[in-house]
Amino acid sequence: DCIIICTGINAEYGARKHEGSVAMVTGILPVLHKTIQQLSPLIDADVMAFNNYLIAQKMPNGTEEEASRRHEALEEALLTIVHVPMKIMELGCECWDHIETLTKGYNTSLKSDLQVAIKCIETGIWGAYKNVMINLDDISNEKTKQDIASKARNLLETNEVMAPRLL
Repeated sequence: DCIIICTGINAEYGARKHEGSVAMVTGILPVLHKTIQQLSPLIDADVMAFNNYLIAQKMPNGTEEEASRRHEALEEALLTIVHVPMKIMELGCECWDHIETLTKGYNTSLKSDLQVAIKCIETGIWGAYKNVMINLDDISNEKTKQDIASKARNLLETNEVMAPRLL
């Protein structure tokens, strides 16, 4: 959606009536673009974490030592599996203040583009939350599980406040 907004801004760039919004948007877009760049590697990290979990599941557990190593490997893989969508939630929530700034001074012909961006962020955070909560069930450390669940709920609550407010 940054690309869509940039395209619209460039099309309107010469219009004097939008000079203020052009400066504001062009100041915010690099920040949002950086967030997109931070999200892209998380796709590979998610796949790698899941592959590590599958490998850990196949580890032998015939002896107490093997079972212990297998359990540690599974726990480590699960924590990585959970931390990837947590990072997605954090990055998504970091966008809200920038999006809010855009909603206050944007070119009205870009309203639907901004609304699509808001819905994409909202849905991405919600989906990441669901992923976190599903995978938390298998983590054995209760304190870690509670800490992650609490942080995830806080990020989801931010999402649930900001998205409707900005639409």
